[in-house]
Amino acid sequence: MKPFLRVLGIDDGFFKPKTKTQTLLIGVIYRFGHTVEGILSSKIKVDGFDSAKKIIEMAKKTKFSSQVSFVLLSGINFAGFNIADVKKIFEETKIPIIIVFRRKPKIEKFANALKNVSCFKRRWALIEQAGEIHSFKKIFFQFYGCREQDAKTVLQKTILHSNMPEPVRLAHLIASGVTIGESTRPK
Repeated sequence: MKPFLRVLGIDDGFFKPKTKTQTLLIGVIYRFGHTVEGILSSKIKVDGFDSAKKIIEMAKKTKFSSQVSFVLLSGINFAGFNIADVKKIFEETKIPIIIVFRRKPKIEKFANALKNVSCFKRRWALIEQAGEIHSFKKIFFQFYGCREQDAKTVLQKTILHSNMPEPVRLAHLIASGVTIGESTRPK
């Protein structure tokens, strides 16, 4: 793996359920060696189906598009139950995806909550296609479009100040700072 690879870390902003129809999606272009090289933003629909489209646009339209080697997502769902279609993101960008979680997802609890939103089967299929959940150090992750060892190497090179990869941590801080006025601890 190249020593100065660039990755795109993505997280969403805060929103109040039933009062907001969209929220902010932030991307951080991060280069191994601890350098932030760019910040990207978009808006996504709460409980919508546009997170993959917006992530693809971010990855393709940035001036760093030809240099981004991995996309790191803070979880698989954004803006409530706007589930990222990792297969579509990978197919349209050819960039491997790594989904990171601070804690092991409680799948049964998540599935029960998901049943309260329209299109349960469609959303659940998107979750299942992301694959098995693995652990590394103190985080949990899924990967799509790469080998498990490659995903672990990227995580190893991007985890610095917390147990979350730095570009995802920064995306979270920026998104929460903009949407609620103050940055908060990553979820």
